[in-house]
Amino acid sequence: MERVLIVGNGYAGARAAEVLGSLGGFEVLHVTDEAYPAYCRHLLPGLAAGERAVEELFLPPANGNGRGAVARSGIAVSRLFPKARRALLSNGEEVPFDHALIATGARVFIPEKLRHLFGRCGNVFAMRRRKGALSRRRILEGGNRRVAIIGAGRIGVLLAEALKRAGARVILVDIADEILPTMLDGAVAARLRPHLEAEGDLSVLTESEVASAETEGETVRALHLSDGTVVPCDAVVLATGVVPNTEFLEGEGPDRTDGLPVDARMETSAPGIYAAGDVIRFRTVTGKTAPGQLILNARFQAEVAARNIAGERATCPPLFVGNVVKIGPVIGAVAGDVDGTGTEEYRVGDSFLRVTLEGGAMTGFQFVGLPEDLRGLVPGVLKRFDATWVREALAASGGPGFSPRVLAGAGAWV
Repeated sequence: MERVLIVGNGYAGARAAEVLGSLGGFEVLHVTDEAYPAYCRHLLPGLAAGERAVEELFLPPANGNGRGAVARSGIAVSRLFPKARRALLSNGEEVPFDHALIATGARVFIPEKLRHLFGRCGNVFAMRRRKGALSRRRILEGGNRRVAIIGAGRIGVLLAEALKRAGARVILVDIADEILPTMLDGAVAARLRPHLEAEGDLSVLTESEVASAETEGETVRALHLSDGTVVPCDAVVLATGVVPNTEFLEGEGPDRTDGLPVDARMETSAPGIYAAGDVIRFRTVTGKTAPGQLILNARFQAEVAARNIAGERATCPPLFVGNVVKIGPVIGAVAGDVDGTGTEEYRVGDSFLRVTLEGGAMTGFQFVGLPEDLRGLVPGVLKRFDATWVREALAASGGPGFSPRVLAGAGAWV
């Protein structure tokens, strides 16, 4: 019986273990360095703020916790040797395999000037794993409510919003000129920022970075920013972006800085070694390459990989990228490719929509407003819209807005 090694405890690894378990005929070994079942990482801000219990984060059994797989929890893969088809575990054990799926996700990027704090100071955390979220929660429950968050990307903004609701005093710091710099254009993000700063005790300091930290023993008491601002704090959370977990892979190969490159079958440059989820970069519907970081993509990619491991000839079509941030009743959303120079802006009900155009097609959009105004837009970005039709549909109402359901019409597809 062939052995399949699955490395990683996220959506991709869990889905692959589930698929292979249902197909049968394989010995599936699922290895993860976290000592608990797969869980929803996007719910970590709620856990850190005390809004969610630990049990709420676990994936339901029918949603991918590896039926039929042998789990080795709390043990990391120290090195994986693709050509030799063997892996060295952190406990010294050597594991041979016939096929492998790399689903190790990504970790928080720690800027050079902050590395001396992370791991040494007990009140500095990275918001990527359950352990860090629970540590942040304990500090909050202990009455220490001043939190400095470094990084105003999606995780930083979601955590800031959750901690604000929990009554913490939050300072959100980013070197960029606006929040969500890798998700939304600055002018679009600026429409969302007032909702983040409304109510509660939350301040956003953009175009700033940490110059130094004031410590007392192994505790950070204040951050000194590049513009001279001093930020007193009881805890520091690093939400400074992510880098894919590829360092355990042995041997030469294509550049892994932005993730493992894979083909349409989710196979890496090493035969028999597949990858899925946040650890890869893949082809999008506009022909570009992008990192994973989307749950639906991770699960779909993992299923394709698992079926190919089982001998099928499955392919993964180009996928779209997107993300959503909810702040109070308002959301910020992006879907598709929004890097083009051709853009048009519309009012959608009481919300704002910026459409990106490329030639005669719509390639993506950015949205700030009410969730009900967004419905109907996301299905459309899975394929390209005819730009003329989009303009006419958006302008058709002649009033304050339009029903986005019109974008789901068959006439929109090209």
